[in-house]
Amino acid sequence: MPSFQPVRAITRGLTVLRLVSEEGPISATDLARAAKLPQPTVVRILETLIEDGYVYRRSDGTTFGITGRTKTLSRGYDASSRLVQLAEPLIEKLRAEIGWPSNLAILEDDAMTIVYTNRNAKGLSIPGRLGARIPLLATGVGIVQLASLPLPELEQQLARLRSSKDVWDSTPALWDTLNKRLVAARRHGYAFADERYLDAVYQSRIWAVAVPISVNDETAAAVSSLVLRGAGQRQRLLAQILPALRRTAAAIGKALSLEASNRT
Repeated sequence: MPSFQPVRAITRGLTVLRLVSEEGPISATDLARAAKLPQPTVVRILETLIEDGYVYRRSDGTTFGITGRTKTLSRGYDASSRLVQLAEPLIEKLRAEIGWPSNLAILEDDAMTIVYTNRNAKGLSIPGRLGARIPLLATGVGIVQLASLPLPELEQQLARLRSSKDVWDSTPALWDTLNKRLVAARRHGYAFADERYLDAVYQSRIWAVAVPISVNDETAAAVSSLVLRGAGQRQRLLAQILPALRRTAAAIGKALSLEASNRT
C-alpha cells in the first residue's frame, strides 16, 4: 500500500502557510491551535518555510508573517523576502513614532505590489491588503516609483500602461495630470495618492503620502503612510509625518545597500 506521508506533509505545510497569510502576524501557538496540529509539527513546518523564503520571523521573535515570495506560488512573483525582513522593524518603529500605519510596495510589471503592511494593526479600521497590486498612476508609491525611472524606462512603462484595460491605468484625468505630478515628486521627494482613487477604494476615509526607497541612486521600493482624514489638518500632520517617513525610507535603503555590499 502506498504511503500518504508526503501528501499529508504537503497539506499540512500549505495549511500553515495559508493561516500565516490570512491571520498573520501569528505565533506558533496560535497557528497550532488554528491548524489543529501539534505545536512541534507547526514549528518544524515554519522552519522549513523560513528556510525556503516564504515565511519570516518578525522582530518580536515570537510571531510570523509571509514574504512576497509567496506570490511565486501563483504567478512567478520575484519579491525580496530580505527586503521585508530588513524593513519590517523600521516600519514598525515608524508606526510607533507617528501613530499611523504604512505600506511597503515594490514595482511588479505594470503595478505596485504591497509586500508589507501594518495597517490592520492597533485598531485602525482599514483592512490590510498584503500582496495587493495597486495602480501606478493613482497611488503615491506608484508616482514616486515612476518619477525615479530613467526616461527610456519611464517611456516603456507608460507605453505598457496605455495598453492596459484597468480603469486606473486608463483614467484620462490621471494621464492629464501625470507630468505635473511626476515633476512635483522629483522636486519634493514625495507624492500623494489620487483623491479619486482614495474615494473609490476607501470611501474618502484616508489620505496617503509616499516616499521612495533608494539603493545606489535607484528606487528599489516605496513606503507610504496612511492617515485618517478626520485626524486633523493635512499640512500640519504632513509636517509631523514626512520627516519620519523619509528617515525610515533612508534607513531601509541603507540596510539594503549594506546587504548588497556584503554579498559582493
